[in-house]
Amino acid sequence: MHMKKNALVGIDVSYKTFNAHFKGRSKEYGNDRRGWRKLAKEAPPNSVYAMEATGCYHYRLAAYLHSQGLRVIVLNAYFLKHWIMSQGSKAKTDKRDAEQIALYSMTREAKIKEWKPLSPLRARARVIVTLLAGLSKFKRSAGNMNHAIGLVVGKASDMLDVMDGVSNACRDREEALQTELAEIARKIFPKRFELLRTIPAIGDKTASILLVCCNGFEDFQTHRQLVSYLGLAPKVIESGTSVRGKSRISKTGNNYLRALMFMCSLGALRRCKPCRDLFERLVAAGKPKKLAIVAVMHRLAKIAFGVVQSGEPYRGG
Repeated sequence: MHMKKNALVGIDVSYKTFNAHFKGRSKEYGNDRRGWRKLAKEAPPNSVYAMEATGCYHYRLAAYLHSQGLRVIVLNAYFLKHWIMSQGSKAKTDKRDAEQIALYSMTREAKIKEWKPLSPLRARARVIVTLLAGLSKFKRSAGNMNHAIGLVVGKASDMLDVMDGVSNACRDREEALQTELAEIARKIFPKRFELLRTIPAIGDKTASILLVCCNGFEDFQTHRQLVSYLGLAPKVIESGTSVRGKSRISKTGNNYLRALMFMCSLGALRRCKPCRDLFERLVAAGKPKKLAIVAVMHRLAKIAFGVVQSGEPYRGG
């Protein structure tokens, strides 16, 4: 997308308001339909509206601007934050952030891609994934709390029933949402869903969440891009001859999806011969088991990308 300085609007969004930077100045608007209309009226014609991904606060504004035929880009908050830090900026205000967003959007570092709103079905699928991740955290928290309570009042206490009820309620809602998500994934990505299901250890839940979070793998040209998106790419720490940090995975991307891939990798050790052989070979070479499991996760992601791109089911045994 060609960017012109005088036709770029940098926007910093919050819950009730947002700041827009254009024509060399920043101005605050209400984050509602009235504020959106006012911005579209006051901004230069043919402007490109740049904002960072803020979870949910930016979505309605971006959708409104797009509905008016205006061009919108949504920037990765992680890369934007580190770019701003690299500029040595000492001020941290909404007005300053809006200006920095506009400046960042004109750099080569910014990966510019025109934003489009999700269809209602895809938006519902994304919300379901968010709910599933939240329910998973609630269940884990309830289990941890019951463990702590049990140490004080004993394992037979009726006080444990409170968190047990929370866990059971979360489990029931999880099952219902997982069923609905699998149905949606089958509608949006029918062939790709069935292809992923042919991979040992990848079931309906992981296949549907992979497709929904990764947009059906449509944004990836290579398996390395998928691996990087999942946060499984190695993060090497080396400098000169004295610094040799321990390599770790980057852990960027969706934590919930990465946790699912971890569980799938454990199942793959039993059901997928190439994954089991890889794990055993690395362990025999003296590698830590955790590292070997990460390698299996990497292999599963590569297999998933391969079957989707080729259109052929998995036949690796």
